Formats: sequence, C-alpha cells, structure tokens
Amino acid sequence: MPPNYVNIYRALLIATILLGIAVFFLGLGNIPFLSFNEARRAIPAANMISEGNWLLPKLNGELYITKPPLLYWLSATASLLFGVVNEWTARIPSALSACATAMLVHSFARRHFGAWSALFALQIIIANAGFAMLGRQAGIEMLLSFLCFSALICAFKYTYEEVGRKWLLLSYFLLGLAVLTKGPIALLFVTLPLLVDALYQRKPRQWQALSDPIGWLIFLLVGSSWYLAVTWQMGFDIWQSTVQKDMVTKIYGNSGEPIYNYILWLAADFFPAFFLICISPLTTWRAWKQRDVVISIMVALLVPFLIYTAFSDKHAKYLLPVYPIFAILLGHKLSEIFLKAGNRLKNIILILSMLMPAGYAIFYGVAEARVFHYRYEALPFIKSWFAEDLKQIPTYGYKHLDERLIYYANRNIPIIDDSKLASLKTMNAILLVEDSDIPKLKAEAQCTIKEFKPYLKRKGTLAILGFGTACQSGEALPSMN
Repeated sequence: MPPNYVNIYRALLIATILLGIAVFFLGLGNIPFLSFNEARRAIPAANMISEGNWLLPKLNGELYITKPPLLYWLSATASLLFGVVNEWTARIPSALSACATAMLVHSFARRHFGAWSALFALQIIIANAGFAMLGRQAGIEMLLSFLCFSALICAFKYTYEEVGRKWLLLSYFLLGLAVLTKGPIALLFVTLPLLVDALYQRKPRQWQALSDPIGWLIFLLVGSSWYLAVTWQMGFDIWQSTVQKDMVTKIYGNSGEPIYNYILWLAADFFPAFFLICISPLTTWRAWKQRDVVISIMVALLVPFLIYTAFSDKHAKYLLPVYPIFAILLGHKLSEIFLKAGNRLKNIILILSMLMPAGYAIFYGVAEARVFHYRYEALPFIKSWFAEDLKQIPTYGYKHLDERLIYYANRNIPIIDDSKLASLKTMNAILLVEDSDIPKLKAEAQCTIKEFKPYLKRKGTLAILGFGTACQSGEALPSMN
C-alpha cells in the first residue's frame, strides 16, 4: 500500500466499522415488529420464558416445530439476562450475527486478497439492502447465515492456511448449530459446496475436511440433539407434517416464480456493486481461476444459487448465507479496479464506497421509523387496549390473524371459521377481524367495539367485534387517538 494511503485506509476502516455498528444496532428496539415473521420468531421465545418449556416451541398455543429452536433459545436467554421481553431482545441475535459476519468477511478477505479487498468487501456487505434489513429483524436467516458462513470459513482456513485440526472441528460444531437453526438445509451452504469443490480440485486436505470422523460425530451430536429429544417425547410421527410443509412443498410446489428471480434479487440487494461483475468478466475469470481459494469461494456461491433457483418456492432471504461470499468476490473485484486506477478514479471509488454504508446508517438512524410508520402505528394502541381488564372476555380471531397482533395482544387467540361462527353468537366474546372480512362479519356481530386504522399496511383495518356482554365491556374502553 502506498504510504500516502496508509492513514486514509485506517481512517476509512474505522469509519466503516462505526457505520456498520450504527446500521446493525442503532435504534434496534425502538419500533415494533415490521413483519409477521418477526412476531413469529418472538412469540415462541416469549412462551419459553412464561411457560418454562424450552424443548417444544409454541405459537399461539399450538406446537410449532417447523423450525428448530436455537434462535428462540438465544432470544429467550437475552430476555432473561436483561429482565425484559421486547423487540430488542428478539432482534439482538440477528444484529450480533450480522456484525460478526461482516467482521469475518473483512478478516477472510484481508488474509487472502489484501487490505483494500477487505475494506471494500466490508463496505459492500454493510451497504446491502437485504443483509442490513435482516440484520435488524427478529428472524432465522441472519443467524443461519453467520453459522453457515463461519463453518465454511473454518473449513477453508483448515484447507488453505495449514492450521490445526481444531479449526476443522469448529467448522463441524458450527454446522451442527446451523442445523439447530433451520434444519438440514444448512448442509446445502457448507457441506455440498465443499464436496463439489473437492471433486473439482481434488486436493487431499479438502477430502480430509470432508471425512473427519470426530468432526461428523460432533456435528451429529449437536445438530440432531433437539430432533432426538422431541422424537423421544412426541414420537416419530410428529415430523410428518413438518417435512411435507417445510421441505417437499418448497421444492416441488406450484408457486411458479420465474427462474431468474434470484438474479434480480441479488442485483437489487447488492446495488450498485453487483454490476462490477459486468466489467471484463472473461478477463476476471481467467485471472481468478488461477487461484484455488477463489475457485472454492465461487463454488460456495454458485452451488446453493443453482439449487435454490431450481426450487419452486423462492424468497430473497433464502440465499442470505451466500451474501458474505458474494461480497468478498465483489470487494476483490473493486480492489483490482482501484489498484489499477489513477488518483482521480481512486478518490471517486473511496468516496462512493463510504457513501453507501453512510447512507444505510442514516436511513436506519433517522428515516426507518418514518418510512415504515404505517406498518406499526396501531400496534402500541392494540397493546395498550388489550392490557386493560379484558382477560375474562374470551377472544377469537376470524380465519387468520397476523402474528404481530397475537404478540402485542399478549395472549393466545384461537382462530375460528364460518362453521364455528354461529356458536360464537351465544357467547360473551370478542372477535378480531382483518381487512376484507370486516363488512361480512359486522353483520353477524352484535356490535363493533373498535377499529384500528391503519393496521399493518396503509389501508389496513382491524375490527374488534363484540358478542353478548362484551359489547358493554368494550364501550368503556379507551379510543385510539
């Protein structure tokens, strides 16, 4: 590195780290949950604390083992440590995972590609729309990404840096934790790319990394522990619906998303850095294929990408575990351009690369709450409303309720359909109805106690309908201002 850039580099690295901390942690718990998925992850963790059952997660009073419980355990532990169950304790595992992943990106890129590659890769992963968003939300994806990426990095460290076996065993341990986060799909992001890479490059140390008996024993003990415990208590049949719903349907379903969706999502999340791949792609490939570690990284990116592209069910978040790998490659590409550029272009690259994470830090520090206000505006009022003395009034939901409502109501809400609606008319009860079902159900209810607008979306509505004496109870309740 030229002497005149040493101080600039250090200043940019420190500034980038501070911006990354701001992106992932600034105001983390200040706003209510922005999606049903956040509440879907927070409710089981809260139930573990209230009910004391850490083996069997529950959602709205029903067994919820679609996903393993590692995220719930971490969120519940954070709640116990800080003495409160709230948005911050639900989101902190994702924020810590995002921060740790970003630092691993920098560390790996610096060791194998140099200081500038590491800086640019760090800036690119921080200034990534999907990565930043999921790093601030209560969800499984960021924790899974950290565990898969760190397991992969430990395996690469064993393969390419001639370190001791402890790094390989750590890789298997982290992979086991990844299985406890989202199930066997973790193997798609770690073991399968390592296998394909070993078949292609045929290096002895790669085969050693894949065939360590102690490593596989560690993986099985960690990864299967919860599954075995649940099977022991509930029986093997408990997994039948989970396998059908969460695996078979997603692979062979009829959702019909275009095959190119993931390319569009990657382009959007990595904008504008994504388009670096369009600069001299053939020249870049000829140079990169000479380095074994680059081939391994590209295999780790392409194998999950191609397999997930073939799946029927597609969501941008499914590919999040390969985002750190793509950021390393884009950072390396940008550093090659930077090192060959003249002083003017160098300065432009440095300014733009800093503006990207700075823009995300400003957005999450200042604009996020305003931009998404309509999503959560009603939730504090709903929480306050249900906190009144309504515990003796049975509460039901019609056909479907957003999990955010269940979380902020702080109670289980049984769901009924038309076949059970008639019996509700003979009871003293409250019925919660969302959006398009409201006009129909208003005609069935004895009164409309309350309506919340906007509810979760700009034109969304939640109606509180009453039956029997619930109408008299509801009339005395405070109105939303």
